[in-house]
Amino acid sequence: MRFEGSKEFPGSIEGTVRFDEETLCALERGLEQNPEVAEQLEEIVGEKAKIFRDILSNTLDPKHRAPIKFVPNDEARTFYSQIAKRKLERIDAEDEDDEDLTCSHSVDEHRRALEIVVEKMTPTVN
Repeated sequence: MRFEGSKEFPGSIEGTVRFDEETLCALERGLEQNPEVAEQLEEIVGEKAKIFRDILSNTLDPKHRAPIKFVPNDEARTFYSQIAKRKLERIDAEDEDDEDLTCSHSVDEHRRALEIVVEKMTPTVN
């Protein structure tokens, strides 16, 4: 069985998610294109928003993002799922096509990565 995107790792701690290069890229683009959503999320999650933003970029070499894995808390789930949802809305409205991307990914690759983020990062309600 092969796991891609931000799916749970077999043999990892329960709830561990993985953000691959496409996921990191798509989320970072979503933040850039939705500054008003990012500001609202900063009000909700506070200072942790900067950490969540920093996770998405490799400031030393932004063209080569190493996949990361972590166990997200509710604030991270809220932050990433909302960014992914807004970015998917933009893609679905056909406001973006492959020529708009400056990365080496396609809009479909970004869409798939964002759909997985929404699936795995939607906050749990008790």
